[in-house]
Amino acid sequence: MSWERVKGLCNLLVSLLQTNSMSYFHPPYASWGWPEYQAALIACVQFRVHSGPDISELERQLSQLLGGSQVFAVNSGRTALRIGLEVMGKLRPQCKEVIVPSYICPAVVNAVKSAGLKPVPAEIGTDLNLQLNSARQLIGSNTLGIIVAHMYGCPADIVEFEKLTREAGIFLVDDAAQAVGEFANGQMLGTFGDFGILSFAQSKCMVTGESGAGGALVCQNQEMLMTLINQLQALKPAQSRGRAFAAFVWNYLFTSHTRLATYYWQRICRPSHREIKQEGIANLDAKIALCQLKSLKRRREERIRILDSYAKYLQSVGYAICMPQYELGRYLARAMVLLPHGVDLDRCRRDLQLKSIETRGGYPVFSDENFVSSSAKEVAGRLLELPASSTMSNMDVALVCDRLMEVLQGNNAFMAPRL
Repeated sequence: MSWERVKGLCNLLVSLLQTNSMSYFHPPYASWGWPEYQAALIACVQFRVHSGPDISELERQLSQLLGGSQVFAVNSGRTALRIGLEVMGKLRPQCKEVIVPSYICPAVVNAVKSAGLKPVPAEIGTDLNLQLNSARQLIGSNTLGIIVAHMYGCPADIVEFEKLTREAGIFLVDDAAQAVGEFANGQMLGTFGDFGILSFAQSKCMVTGESGAGGALVCQNQEMLMTLINQLQALKPAQSRGRAFAAFVWNYLFTSHTRLATYYWQRICRPSHREIKQEGIANLDAKIALCQLKSLKRRREERIRILDSYAKYLQSVGYAICMPQYELGRYLARAMVLLPHGVDLDRCRRDLQLKSIETRGGYPVFSDENFVSSSAKEVAGRLLELPASSTMSNMDVALVCDRLMEVLQGNNAFMAPRL
């Protein structure tokens, strides 16, 4: 059988498996096609799963995308963040506090703690990003730096944060894990401040697999560079990628067809949480990342189309459901909507699941007994992520919204019309 025939059959299989059968919709864990599967197959056939030339090629292409910044590919954004924080701590050993958004991925907080530092939460704004004034008020003699994340891909006020940290003489981390390829003030996100981080885990701009499948550290600070290089060179090569790759394809990419089998398998086996080790990126993941990098522009356009469709439909409904980060033409990693006050989020998600709509909530609120974030607490219990896969049509978006409205109408705390 010729290679072209094999490719054609694989394309057909991918198309069939990724089709929203029986109108089942799920969050966009990854947008893969034949190139990604072909890359994985070639890496396996050539016995280049763990090491190979695609790692250095990925670093080269990312550096080119990011305007010539120093890029180091590792196995996760969390690894990149922790190593960068550890180097910051070595350069300023007298400072132990890192200001973080009160609404943030728990992995960021865990990375700060694992680096031997103390996370200090600051308030967020209506766009779910860190508030500049709140962060400014928390800067003190023990402040090492600030982590600014572009939440769900929505650009934060990174230019002003860069000015603030320079004036204060502290470090700035540009967390572009969910915003690869996006700009602020004509400059690529991830290249502001002292160092940036990228992530290739599920539901990001570039996806190579689950957490631990890939990420990168982007260095701008020459003072940090040599220490970073020494620490990165000491990392062990990636391990056990084949099994993790297969699990990602089964549990995420083909979830429309495998979700019941996955559910019962997890109930029987009760898998424990997998600790992500600090390692270099696998050649398999780097090869897939190169495919994702090539299709980044097209996938970005597809996501914007779906977001615009959601915004248009929800606006036409005339009720108090909004997309807090939406702006016409803006890319977002996730289609997040803010439900009305009083809605039972868990019940809403269960009811939508019964209607073949898989959703996700937002990140949990930063838990600290000495800090209660009113802004984060107010939104965290009302954020709902809607499906936004590239295969969805405008009619699919309308169907999801209709089912959401049906569920909310059955909720005792249904919303009042928007004024």
